[in-house]
Amino acid sequence: MTVTEMNNYDIYIVSARSDASAAEELASSIRNYTLPKGTILPDASAGYHRIITDTEEKAMDETVRNTLAHSSFLIVLCSPDAKDDPGVNAKLTYFRELRNNTNIIAVIVRGDPADAFPDSFIEKKLVPHVLPDMTITEREETIEPIAADLRAEDPKRYKQLLRYETLRIIASVLGLHPDDLEQRHRSRTRKAMLTMLAVISAVCLFAAGIFLYLGIAAKREGDLAAEQIRLNTEITERTLNELPALFADEPEALSYIQETAEKVKEELKKNGISAGTDTDGQ
Repeated sequence: MTVTEMNNYDIYIVSARSDASAAEELASSIRNYTLPKGTILPDASAGYHRIITDTEEKAMDETVRNTLAHSSFLIVLCSPDAKDDPGVNAKLTYFRELRNNTNIIAVIVRGDPADAFPDSFIEKKLVPHVLPDMTITEREETIEPIAADLRAEDPKRYKQLLRYETLRIIASVLGLHPDDLEQRHRSRTRKAMLTMLAVISAVCLFAAGIFLYLGIAAKREGDLAAEQIRLNTEITERTLNELPALFADEPEALSYIQETAEKVKEELKKNGISAGTDTDGQ
């Protein structure tokens, strides 16, 4: 493939074969992100959707060199397997010759930093230190790069980190300050969440009204209606219990959901239809 036939990529993701799933998940997370409306880019031509992943330990042939040459950013997934992988290190070295170090993003996916970063990421410097007797000596210190971190103890935490680091990576690629993009993202998320919560709350309250009516009907019509209200109150209870779990990652939404759920339960209780209570005796 000639250089003129090559596609241009915003991001080239390279990883060891054992980290292929992490590379694909990160690529998908970045591609699926939508910038908040009104975001002004320093460079209008910058993008982040055109991504290529290299997880098969491809050799450094002409095609790989051309692809790297036509990629704006390189993301290196760092792990103990990637640290000593010849392919990962060769691509990192080659891209560094083509671009500034600021166009290289390190992402730790497994292991401690010392065991995960390729050696070329680690910088050793002689740093002056003042001793108690006021003499100055130099000590060698190891300086590790600032990296995104996707190491998590459980799937829930991983999901949170992936969302957070995706935003930071996109900000770096587009030349935006991460805090500015995060604030815009939070504002958009909050507006969408409040709209959705308003709908959910309305549905819950509407359901409470229906269950109140059914409760009154149950008192009038006997056992069949009582069984109907029992089943409906079970649905209500399950809904009120499951909604908070769906919004566990959004503190503001969770607080709103819990408050609404308590109001619905209170309303049901006032009308003798307490969720989870046996209604046969009503």
